[in-house]
Amino acid sequence: MLLIDTHCHLDLDDFVQDRGEVLQNARKSGVAGIVIPGIARAGWPRLIELCRSATDLYPALGLHPCFVDHHQQGDLVGLQQTIEQEKPVAVGEIGLDFYRPELSKEQQLGLFEAQLSIAKAADLPVILHNRKAHDQMLSLLRKARVKGGICHAFNGSLQQAQQYMDLGFKLGFG
Repeated sequence: MLLIDTHCHLDLDDFVQDRGEVLQNARKSGVAGIVIPGIARAGWPRLIELCRSATDLYPALGLHPCFVDHHQQGDLVGLQQTIEQEKPVAVGEIGLDFYRPELSKEQQLGLFEAQLSIAKAADLPVILHNRKAHDQMLSLLRKARVKGGICHAFNGSLQQAQQYMDLGFKLGFG
Protein backbone atom coordinates (compact mmCIF):
# COMPACT_ATOMS: atom_id res chain seq x y z
CA MET A 1 0.00 0.00 0.00
CA LEU A 2 1.31 3.45 -0.96
CA LEU A 3 1.07 5.90 1.94
CA ILE A 4 1.47 9.67 1.74
CA ASP A 5 1.73 11.73 4.92
CA THR A 6 -0.17 14.88 3.96
CA HIS A 7 0.89 16.90 6.98
CA CYS A 8 4.22 16.76 8.78
CA HIS A 9 6.15 19.84 9.94
CA LEU A 10 9.56 18.17 9.52
CA ASP A 11 11.16 21.55 8.84
CA LEU A 12 10.69 22.75 12.42
CA ASP A 13 13.50 22.86 14.98
CA ASP A 14 11.83 20.03 16.90
CA PHE A 15 13.28 17.65 14.29
CA VAL A 16 16.85 18.99 14.14
CA GLN A 17 18.27 16.14 16.24
CA ASP A 18 16.39 13.22 14.72
CA ARG A 19 15.01 14.31 11.33
CA GLY A 20 17.05 11.67 9.48
CA GLU A 21 15.88 8.93 11.80
CA VAL A 22 12.26 10.07 11.53
CA LEU A 23 12.49 10.00 7.72
CA GLN A 24 14.18 6.61 7.73
CA ASN A 25 11.49 5.15 10.02
CA ALA A 26 8.71 6.63 7.91
CA ARG A 27 10.17 5.14 4.74
CA LYS A 28 10.64 1.74 6.41
CA SER A 29 6.98 1.89 7.47
CA GLY A 30 5.82 2.35 3.88
CA VAL A 31 5.44 6.13 3.72
CA ALA A 32 6.26 6.98 0.11
CA GLY A 33 5.94 10.74 0.41
CA ILE A 34 5.56 13.52 2.94
CA VAL A 35 3.97 16.93 2.41
CA ILE A 36 5.59 19.58 4.59
CA PRO A 37 3.25 22.55 5.12
CA GLY A 38 4.59 26.01 5.81
CA ILE A 39 3.43 28.19 8.65
CA ALA A 40 5.28 31.50 8.18
CA ARG A 41 7.27 33.23 5.47
CA ALA A 42 10.48 33.12 7.51
CA GLY A 43 10.39 29.32 7.47
CA TRP A 44 9.79 28.82 3.75
CA PRO A 45 13.48 28.83 2.68
CA ARG A 46 14.35 26.07 5.18
CA LEU A 47 11.24 24.09 4.16
CA ILE A 48 12.08 24.38 0.46
CA GLU A 49 15.70 23.40 1.09
CA LEU A 50 14.59 20.33 3.04
CA CYS A 51 12.22 19.28 0.26
CA ARG A 52 14.99 19.66 -2.31
CA SER A 53 17.12 17.24 -0.30
CA ALA A 54 14.88 14.23 -1.03
CA THR A 55 12.55 13.23 -3.83
CA ASP A 56 9.84 12.04 -1.42
CA LEU A 57 9.42 15.38 0.38
CA TYR A 58 6.93 17.90 -1.02
CA PRO A 59 6.52 21.56 -0.04
CA ALA A 60 3.31 23.38 0.71
CA LEU A 61 3.52 27.10 1.42
CA GLY A 62 1.17 29.13 3.54
CA LEU A 63 0.58 31.49 6.43
CA HIS A 64 -0.85 29.69 9.45
CA PRO A 65 -3.78 31.38 11.23
CA CYS A 66 -2.30 30.83 14.71
CA PHE A 67 0.49 33.26 13.79
CA VAL A 68 -1.80 35.91 12.29
CA ASP A 69 -0.27 38.58 14.57
CA HIS A 70 3.18 37.89 13.13
CA HIS A 71 2.32 37.85 9.43
CA GLN A 72 2.86 41.05 7.46
CA GLN A 73 0.89 42.34 4.47
CA GLY A 74 3.95 41.77 2.29
CA ASP A 75 3.85 38.09 3.18
CA LEU A 76 0.90 37.59 0.84
CA VAL A 77 2.86 39.06 -2.07
CA GLY A 78 5.79 36.88 -0.99
CA LEU A 79 3.53 33.84 -0.95
CA GLN A 80 2.32 34.49 -4.46
CA GLN A 81 5.86 35.06 -5.77
CA THR A 82 7.31 32.05 -3.98
CA ILE A 83 4.54 29.82 -5.30
CA GLU A 84 5.29 30.98 -8.84
CA GLN A 85 9.02 30.30 -8.38
CA GLU A 86 9.00 27.10 -6.34
CA LYS A 87 5.88 25.29 -7.59
CA PRO A 88 4.74 23.71 -4.29
CA VAL A 89 2.16 20.92 -4.26
CA ALA A 90 -0.34 22.95 -2.21
CA VAL A 91 -1.04 26.18 -0.39
CA GLY A 92 -0.94 25.50 3.31
CA GLU A 93 -1.21 25.36 6.12
CA ILE A 94 -3.93 27.98 5.97
CA GLY A 95 -7.29 28.41 7.64
CA LEU A 96 -9.16 29.63 10.67
CA ASP A 97 -8.65 29.08 14.38
CA PHE A 98 -11.56 30.49 16.39
CA TYR A 99 -10.71 28.27 19.37
CA ARG A 100 -8.11 30.77 20.59
CA PRO A 101 -9.93 33.96 21.60
CA GLU A 102 -6.77 36.09 21.52
CA LEU A 103 -6.48 35.68 17.74
CA SER A 104 -8.37 38.26 15.70
CA LYS A 105 -11.15 36.61 13.72
CA GLU A 106 -11.22 39.53 11.27
CA GLN A 107 -7.49 39.27 10.57
CA GLN A 108 -7.75 35.50 10.14
CA LEU A 109 -10.68 35.81 7.75
CA GLY A 110 -8.84 38.36 5.61
CA LEU A 111 -5.66 36.28 5.55
CA PHE A 112 -7.57 33.11 4.72
CA GLU A 113 -9.57 34.69 1.90
CA ALA A 114 -6.41 36.16 0.38
CA GLN A 115 -4.65 32.79 0.48
CA LEU A 116 -7.64 31.05 -1.06
CA SER A 117 -7.47 33.57 -3.89
CA ILE A 118 -3.76 32.86 -4.35
CA ALA A 119 -4.44 29.10 -4.38
CA LYS A 120 -7.23 29.52 -6.92
CA ALA A 121 -5.02 31.63 -9.21
CA ALA A 122 -2.21 29.06 -8.96
CA ASP A 123 -4.64 26.14 -9.45
CA LEU A 124 -3.37 24.48 -6.28
CA PRO A 125 -5.19 22.53 -3.57
CA VAL A 126 -5.08 23.80 0.01
CA ILE A 127 -4.17 22.28 3.36
CA LEU A 128 -6.65 23.56 5.91
CA HIS A 129 -6.28 24.26 9.61
CA ASN A 130 -9.67 24.61 11.30
CA ARG A 131 -10.73 24.88 14.91
CA LYS A 132 -14.22 25.99 15.84
CA ALA A 133 -14.83 27.65 12.45
CA HIS A 134 -16.37 25.05 10.13
CA ASP A 135 -19.41 27.10 9.09
CA GLN A 136 -17.32 30.15 8.21
CA MET A 137 -14.71 28.06 6.44
CA LEU A 138 -17.22 26.10 4.38
CA SER A 139 -18.90 29.33 3.32
CA LEU A 140 -15.58 30.79 2.15
CA LEU A 141 -14.60 27.58 0.38
CA ARG A 142 -17.90 27.54 -1.52
CA LYS A 143 -17.19 31.06 -2.75
CA ALA A 144 -13.52 30.52 -3.55
CA ARG A 145 -13.94 27.24 -5.46
CA VAL A 146 -10.36 26.11 -4.92
CA LYS A 147 -9.04 22.80 -6.21
CA GLY A 148 -9.91 20.87 -3.05
CA GLY A 149 -7.24 19.67 -0.67
CA ILE A 150 -6.97 18.29 2.84
CA CYS A 151 -8.95 19.33 5.89
CA HIS A 152 -6.19 18.62 8.41
CA ALA A 153 -7.08 17.15 11.82
CA PHE A 154 -10.79 17.17 11.03
CA ASN A 155 -12.96 17.49 14.12
CA GLY A 156 -16.40 18.39 12.82
CA SER A 157 -19.69 16.60 12.40
CA LEU A 158 -20.64 13.98 9.83
CA GLN A 159 -22.67 16.63 7.96
CA GLN A 160 -19.70 18.99 7.87
CA ALA A 161 -17.46 16.15 6.70
CA GLN A 162 -19.82 15.52 3.80
CA GLN A 163 -19.81 19.21 2.87
CA TYR A 164 -16.00 19.24 2.71
CA MET A 165 -16.00 16.08 0.62
CA ASP A 166 -18.61 17.58 -1.71
CA LEU A 167 -16.17 20.46 -2.26
CA GLY A 168 -13.40 18.04 -3.23
CA PHE A 169 -11.61 17.75 0.10
CA LYS A 170 -10.13 14.75 1.85
CA LEU A 171 -10.25 14.58 5.63
CA GLY A 172 -7.23 14.09 7.86
CA PHE A 173 -7.54 12.61 11.33
CA GLY A 174 -4.85 12.95 14.02
